[in-house]
Formats: sequence, C-alpha cells, structure tokens
Amino acid sequence: MADNAISYAVEPPVLTTEHPSNIEVEEPYAEILECALSAPELKASSELPVWPSTVAELIKWGKEHPISWYVPDTIVEGGVHVLHGSEASFKTMFTLQLHEALALGGEFLLRKVDGGLKTGIAQLEMSPKLFSNRLANFWPEDAPHIEVLPGNLRLQVLKQKTPEGRISVIAEWARSKELQFVSVDSLAKLFPPGCDVNRQDLASEIFSQAQNNLPTLFLLAHDRKLGHEAKGVQPIGNAEIVGSGRMAQDPDMVFQMVRQDKRLCNVDFSWGKVREGAAPEPLPLYFDMVDFRLYPINPLLHLLPRLQTELIAETKSRYGRQERTAKEYLAELKDLQLADGSPAVHEEPAGHTKMITLVGNPIWPTPKPEAGEG
Repeated sequence: MADNAISYAVEPPVLTTEHPSNIEVEEPYAEILECALSAPELKASSELPVWPSTVAELIKWGKEHPISWYVPDTIVEGGVHVLHGSEASFKTMFTLQLHEALALGGEFLLRKVDGGLKTGIAQLEMSPKLFSNRLANFWPEDAPHIEVLPGNLRLQVLKQKTPEGRISVIAEWARSKELQFVSVDSLAKLFPPGCDVNRQDLASEIFSQAQNNLPTLFLLAHDRKLGHEAKGVQPIGNAEIVGSGRMAQDPDMVFQMVRQDKRLCNVDFSWGKVREGAAPEPLPLYFDMVDFRLYPINPLLHLLPRLQTELIAETKSRYGRQERTAKEYLAELKDLQLADGSPAVHEEPAGHTKMITLVGNPIWPTPKPEAGEG
C-alpha cells in the first residue's frame, strides 16, 4: 500500500441516492453522519447543498454572496494572508494591532474596521513566557478578549510530524473557540523538522489544508537573509519569502514589511499581491516606543493637537531621534493635504512657539506639486 493511502477500519458505506437520514452505516461512520445531519442547512431542507455548475450560476451566486472585507482592501473574509519581512521589522506588533482592530473596531491602515470578531493567536515562535511579556507591553491593562493557543496545545502542534497534523491541532482549537480570524507565527513552524520548505508540493498542501480547515488566516513569514554584498539594502518583493515560490503564489493576499534602517523606528508596509482589486500604494508606518503602536503616514500625526516644542521633545522619547529629525517630521507633517487639496494641518502662534492642529484626515499618498508650482 502506498504511504499516502488511506486505511479504513471498516469498509466505507456504499454510495446511494437515498436521503442521508435513511442510510444505515456502521461505526465509525454513524457518528460522522450524525454530525453532518445536525448542520443547519440539512435541518432546514431535505436536499443537500447545490453548488453552481455554470458560469451564469456562479455569477448569480457571487452576487448573492459578495466578498466581505474585515479590513477594506486588506483582510478578506475566508482568505489566506501572508505578511513577510526581515527580522525586527515589527511583524508581531503589526499583527497584535490587527487583532485589536478586528476585536474592538476603529481604524487600521487608514481604513475603518467594524470589529466585533472572535480572533485567536497561535504563537509558535515564542514560548508563552516570552510572548506574555510582549503582550504586557502592548496591553499594560484592559486587554481585549483575544484567544491564545494554550501552551499544551502549542507543544502538541510542535510534536506533530506532518504539516497536516500541525494544522489540524490549530484547526480544532479554532473550531472549539468559534474563531473567525486566526494568526499563526510563523509559517515556517507549520513545516516539521526535516521537511524541505522549498518543496512546492508541501507548500501547496499547507495552503490547501489551511483553506479547508481554518477560518480567515493571517500567516507571518520570514524573508531570506541578506548576503554580505547586500547588507543594508532590503530587497522588496514576494520572492524574498523563505521557501518555495508557492509561499507567494498560493495565498490570496501577500504583504511585506521593509525596514531599511534598523536605527529608525519606521517601516514601509506594501500590498505585494491582491486577488481582488488593485494594490494600494505602500504606506509608511512608525513604531511609537511609548504607545507600542504603529502609526501611519507621519510619526507625529497621532499626537495632534500639540505645541511644536512639545512635538520636538516627543520625537526623542517616542522614536529616539534628535531635534534635526523632529524638524524633518514637522516639515513633512505640514505638507499633508485633505482630499480637496487644502492643508490637513493648521498652525498658529502660541507664545514663543506654535500650536499645531489637525484639520481633517489627510489623504495618502500626498499629491506631488505639478511641474512649475512653487
């Protein structure tokens, strides 16, 4: 028998045209059938679900079941998403902030998020003790209700000898908690020791298993390490993900975090691949060391209204940068525009300094002046 052949404890039931409620089967199939018959769609109807089988039917079905976005243009319900980047590019911080937005609602990546979702984190890279410290920094108090894969199940995942086995443990946990969104750190940990991450068949199997067994999924992945000749220049593109090319081809959405200078607390977030619509422009994000949050467009924007002298002082405490960099941030802040082209920021004298106030939500990217404009 081939290694991947299925061995049955008893012969499977013979196919029949009878309604499932009239089928008599032996164990273990009776229990499986009982679970299937308890599904709401079978309780309400004597017919099995019918899937569209023509182009016209599929178009009609699609209109009746439109695409739903948890985060517009970014997180699609039922999709598989991959975020990749080099070490220390704030991928984990980004993921925690995403969970927070999906649970509580608010704004994320300049997009309105309704929230109210049941989400869970499968942290396979860090031990529970180390991860708890990261969580305490992010939520010093009043943490939202977000499930975490318990330590015993984490160990059970890591003991599995096949990618399917590892995913099945996470899937059962997600089902038991009725989760709608799950993040896994990291994609590499779904490959047991000895599995070649460059094998396309293994990578495709992981994504197939994930699509069939997990809710909306967000996977963190590592970029290839740079050689000496490329030090200091982080390549951009989905080809940088460690492993098979399927890592970039199979997911519905692929994102990248690029941190070109490890001395600075900023990264560029890019939509490397989208299956629906056009990829938005890359968005700069700044990691605030006081709030432990990533903020878009400009590092001082979320602090307004504030005196200019206070903003310069805040740049030091929040981003570790001196007055020269603070003034550069201020100049960029004052260039931001509203949708109608007017300034997004207003400044007025306040003693020996100025009060900087936000007028409205700035658009991104900021339109560049036409040739000849001052």
